[in-house]
Amino acid sequence: MSFRENTVKIVSTIGPASSSEQMLKRLIDAGVDIFRLNFSHGTHDEKRELVKRIRGINEYVGILADIQGPKIRVGIFKDDKHYNLNIGNEVKVFEKEIEGDQEQFSIPLEGFIKSIRVGEIFFINDGIIKIEVKSKANDHIIGEILAGGIISNRKGVNIPKGQLKQRVPTEKDVIDLELIAELDPEYVAISFVSDGSDVLHVKRILENYGNENIKLISKIERPIALDNFDEILDVSDGIMVARGDLGVEIDPDKVPLKQKNMIYKCNQEGKPIIVATQMLESMINAPIPTRAEANDVFNAVFDGSDAVMLSGETAVGKYPIKTVQFMNQIAKTATENMPKRIPDKYDSDRLTHTQTLGHAIHALAEEMQELNFRGKILVITRRGYGARMIAKYRPPLPIIAITPFKRTARELGLVWGVQPLHIESIDFFHLDAEKIIEESVKYAVKIKILDENEHVIILLVSRKFERRGNLVGFYYVGEILENGS
Repeated sequence: MSFRENTVKIVSTIGPASSSEQMLKRLIDAGVDIFRLNFSHGTHDEKRELVKRIRGINEYVGILADIQGPKIRVGIFKDDKHYNLNIGNEVKVFEKEIEGDQEQFSIPLEGFIKSIRVGEIFFINDGIIKIEVKSKANDHIIGEILAGGIISNRKGVNIPKGQLKQRVPTEKDVIDLELIAELDPEYVAISFVSDGSDVLHVKRILENYGNENIKLISKIERPIALDNFDEILDVSDGIMVARGDLGVEIDPDKVPLKQKNMIYKCNQEGKPIIVATQMLESMINAPIPTRAEANDVFNAVFDGSDAVMLSGETAVGKYPIKTVQFMNQIAKTATENMPKRIPDKYDSDRLTHTQTLGHAIHALAEEMQELNFRGKILVITRRGYGARMIAKYRPPLPIIAITPFKRTARELGLVWGVQPLHIESIDFFHLDAEKIIEESVKYAVKIKILDENEHVIILLVSRKFERRGNLVGFYYVGEILENGS
């Protein structure tokens, strides 16, 4: 059994600062719903151990495996140190791997020197460091540092106008996907998606490795992905707004509106969307966020994102627990002040039977609130679709999703407002509808997430057709208990 109460979900990246058993437990207690494993760093053995550790601590917290994709990165630096690149200085950049310092380093990617042009500008570490190419040789370029900063092992590189093309997934991704299929996380995040075919390619690879269960999250970080967003969303199970690379690939002032549009479209389709990158970046080194960062998290939640994500803040930061606590509190404040949603605006163009019921349940929940009825929404679901179709309308009552599958409970840890509850003791596959409702309500009362003196709206999803509601009802909990006693 598991019960998690966050309305807006928190995704936390695991790294050296947060990978111990004690720290993982504390992060869960602070409010983490999903742990992100970044396959750009670390070994396969480390990933195996992390998954084993997370499942051992709390088998109901979800896991997202983030594959690197064709991410361009700098090489390694002497003694694994951090070096400061100062504005105005020149630096040599080699294609062949070398141990770097403040005067020279490598971008070990075949074709890099050939593809980049004199006068072109590239960025390192999500746009913090800015370098202009001044001259080229056969094996290196010389660049002038236009904006300085700290550089260290494997920081990301962006070449907004570069002609270098790489496929998705990369050879490294395919190798990583074999391990991921074995580890069986709830989600895989696909980096640098260009169109729907990239997503379907990853899906086929996972199926060939024997795993058809993993949900696919497409990371939007290229202009071409924005152009093909509808196509990508159609074949994805969710979206991540990866603002670090996106904010370098397009003008930063365009990112907020693009983010809002993506959130709206994901809400319409009832697919979870994660807003990521630099949300509380200053808390890598500081115990409190900046006002601008708090505002950023607030607005992402206010606009309708299902989840907000922490990267370096929890992977390598000094204050991972405080960061999660701050994010949780900001998200709660934003949720409490969100305006009422007009459900007609969030009906999908492909309105399904269950979406129609979700729309109706929202209206009933609004009516209950106006009449000062205490209550909750209870959806009994196998795969989570019914819960998502209710959550997309952002009803004013808590949504409890009861499921016979642990995996579904973990997947719903990414969906706004859904409090997943896995119950093994009820025979969902053979009992009739009324008996399933009775047993589910009894169990929820027993563990004190329902009260006998409140009302409950119940959606029981069809056993045979996941996208069809089998029964919708409005009940008084006390009467269910009396009738079943």
